Amino acid sequence: MSSKKYLMPIPAGTPYSIIAEAVNRFNLELVEMPIKEAMVEEGEKPPMMWVLRGEKEDLIKAKEFICEKLKEKLKKFE
Repeated sequence: MSSKKYLMPIPAGTPYSIIAEAVNRFNLELVEMPIKEAMVEEGEKPPMMWVLRGEKEDLIKAKEFICEKLKEKLKKFE
């Protein structure tokens, strides 16, 4: 098993309950990173975003889990 850690951005608007469940279920870390593409004035700090960090296989499973949970939430609005 690889010890290399990968990063996966979390889609904006994802409920914290889904993020927390994914972190716990798939043994991931929730970290905050600057948005590199942000347009900021010189000397300003870029806005931050949440990303998940972990093993590649765990992130793939977490992505599927998060997508499924978001689909379930959206069905409530149909």
